[in-house]
Amino acid sequence: MCSTLIFYWLLLVTTIAAMFNRNNELNIPAVENFHHIKTQELKRSCCERDIKSKVRQIENNREIPLDIIMKLNQVTSVPELFLKFMPHVNMSEVLKYEIANNEQNEILVPKPASCTTENQTISLRDDDNPNLYYSPPCTRVRRCGGCCGNNLVSCQPTEIEILNFEVTILQYNETLTFKEKKIISVEQHVKCKCNCIVKEKDCKDTQVYDARECRCLCNNLEDQNKCDEESDTKMWNSEICSCQCIEEKECTTGSKFNYSTCQCDSIVE
Repeated sequence: MCSTLIFYWLLLVTTIAAMFNRNNELNIPAVENFHHIKTQELKRSCCERDIKSKVRQIENNREIPLDIIMKLNQVTSVPELFLKFMPHVNMSEVLKYEIANNEQNEILVPKPASCTTENQTISLRDDDNPNLYYSPPCTRVRRCGGCCGNNLVSCQPTEIEILNFEVTILQYNETLTFKEKKIISVEQHVKCKCNCIVKEKDCKDTQVYDARECRCLCNNLEDQNKCDEESDTKMWNSEICSCQCIEEKECTTGSKFNYSTCQCDSIVE
């Protein structure tokens, strides 16, 4: 009796185990496939959201055109700023606007550092000899200074004059002795203006100058279009107007990198 019960018990356990394994064989791939599909859908969904988010971010953070920057640089006060560029804004509401202030620190209204001439210290030395002393060693002259609100432009002189300073030069050899008097010519700026840092002379033969944007633009569009077709291995460099390999590989001994194919080629002896 006891052995019969043990036999039926073992048979029941074996049957259940077989059913469990069979269900696993049938169900697990289905679950994994479902998980894979959902994962891919989620990735596509996230990717689409990321792309849309990037597009919105670019649209919301467009660079201020350079011609507007130039006009903004001429503004000298906040009221003028609103009057010229935001006439629809109620100034009385703006004046009511308060910024949370730390009671220990007083808020200051900054004076614009517009592009104009200002005193700057310049050296009067024209010789690096350490045993010479120039008297005076430096002075102040008017030079262009101030910001222009964009990294494509800088405060540059439009009119200059030459100042001739007389300096006394001493020489040291155990003691100081008079060496000579000398005229040092120094450039002083009279008028300034925010101008392009990149000039037309800076453009290469394959570039054309865009004065409105202070840039050198590539004019070899055919080469650029051809480069775009090789986007798997190459990319367009707008600084030198040339197609370049995305990655320059380190080649093993007996081979060298081919900039045309972007691959390592065997050296033929």
